[in-house]
Amino acid sequence: MIYSCGPKRPKIDEDAYVAPTAVVSGDVTIAGGCAILHGAVITAEGAPIEIGEECVVMEHAVLRATTKKLVVGDRSVIGVSACVVDTSLGVDSHVPNATTLGESTRSRNAQSYAAFLRKTHADDAAVEERKQTKRAGPPETLPKPVDVQGVDSAMMLELQEMEHKRQEALRKQRGS
Repeated sequence: MIYSCGPKRPKIDEDAYVAPTAVVSGDVTIAGGCAILHGAVITAEGAPIEIGEECVVMEHAVLRATTKKLVVGDRSVIGVSACVVDTSLGVDSHVPNATTLGESTRSRNAQSYAAFLRKTHADDAAVEERKQTKRAGPPETLPKPVDVQGVDSAMMLELQEMEHKRQEALRKQRGS
């Protein structure tokens, strides 16, 4: 499901795949060739989210920007049930399954955070149309890429299978 967050609407490239059970909300930009898989939640509450080209956000992963811009560099993979909050990832980054990166919302005062969320979501509405995204200028400087040499062959096989499923879903969407 794709939602606006007040006046902020997600911008999803026409070549990106967003599973019907994924949630994308607010000032989120998803570049071409990305796959946002089932159950993923990408929500911008106070700061924008930019996902670079050819990224994969696996099942049930959570990306959230509240106080800082969240950037996912091109060709990055966010593993199953991973949680990324208010941080930036370099090109070709890999966040392993069930890993938490970035700032924890637990450290905030619960009462003020709840008030912030109520105010942020007061004007939320479902977005019914998808607009074609124009690529902006170069992304701001990203941190040094995470070393992904340690990704084992099982993960690579899983990624190849996911890419095959993504390509198949894109063909179905286009009616090919």
